[in-house]
Amino acid sequence: MATLATPEQCAREILAISVWHFGLLAGDIVHSKNFLTLWSQRGYRLAEFNVGLHYAVDSGWLELLPGANSYRLTKSGFTDA
Repeated sequence: MATLATPEQCAREILAISVWHFGLLAGDIVHSKNFLTLWSQRGYRLAEFNVGLHYAVDSGWLELLPGANSYRLTKSGFTDA
């Protein structure tokens, strides 16, 4: 059985994908659906994505936007990527 990544590891991977793969800057919008294929290609599970998103929001790295399918990358999220 594979070991799940920690919530922080998942959140940091989301930040890295946002900044280094998609080229987002602080204030740019992240759409959850954009991650799913890339996320699984990197060996992560959907459950880890969801846990990582919640950790990133709780840490102030992403801001949840209305509808719960989009997030705004914060300055601290960009810096910590």
